[in-house]
Amino acid sequence: MIFVTSWDDGHPLDERLGDLLDRFGLKATFFVPIRNREGRPVLSTDALRRLDGRFEIGSHTLDHIPLTGLPQAECARQIAEGKAALEQQVGHVVPGFSYPRGKWNAPVRDAVLKAGCNYARTIENFRLDPGSDRFSVPTTRQIFPHGRHVLLWNYFQYGNHISRFKALTTSLKSRNWRDFLVKLIDTNLEESSVLHVWGHSWEIEEQELWTELEGLFSVIASTHPKPFTINELVAGTMRSQ
Repeated sequence: MIFVTSWDDGHPLDERLGDLLDRFGLKATFFVPIRNREGRPVLSTDALRRLDGRFEIGSHTLDHIPLTGLPQAECARQIAEGKAALEQQVGHVVPGFSYPRGKWNAPVRDAVLKAGCNYARTIENFRLDPGSDRFSVPTTRQIFPHGRHVLLWNYFQYGNHISRFKALTTSLKSRNWRDFLVKLIDTNLEESSVLHVWGHSWEIEEQELWTELEGLFSVIASTHPKPFTINELVAGTMRSQ
C-alpha cells in the first residue's frame, strides 16, 4: 500500500502535525497560502522553513481564495504570485498546488500548469489510485467528521463512480472517518493501492481529533506502507501532461 497524506491552509498547527507524522516515519505534503482571507493565521517564514526541512511544501494561492469565480487575470495572479512568494520564503522551487476549497475548472487547471506547477490536488474522495491527470490528483478521505450527505455529494459530484465504489460502500458501513480508513486497510489493499488522507490541522484542533489521528497513524505505520509525497506519487505513476 502507498500512503499519502496532505494538509491545506498552512496553519501554525502544521508544525504539531509534522511532529506527529515524524513519530511514525510518515511523509506529507503541506499546501501553504501566503495570506488567508478567512482570517486564520499562516506559518511564519521561520516555521515554514522548519517544516520544509522535513516535508514537501506546495502552494495554495496568494490569499487562499477560491479561483473559479475570479476573472482569469486575477486567477492567474493568485496562482503565480502565491507560488513565487512561497518559493522566496523557502528558497527553492515548490512543485505542487492545491485548489482552495477544491474549486477548479479547465481554465484554472491551465493557469496552474502555466505557473510552472508539476501537479495539483483536488478534494475528490473515495479513490484508491493516483488518478490519470497530475492536475486533478484525487484523495481517499478527508480527516473530518462529515455526514453521509456530504460524502454522497462528493461521490456523485466527481464521477469515476466505478473506481470509487469500493471505498464508498466501505464508508457507508463505517461509524466515522477513522473506522472507514481502518476497514479499508483491513481489506488487504493491493501493493499499488493509494491511501491518500487529507485535511486541515486547525480542524483537527477544533474537532479534538488529535488522539484519533495519532491512532490512525499508528495503524497505518504498523502495515509498513510505502510513504510518498504527492510529487513522488505523480512522478512514479503518471505520464507528463
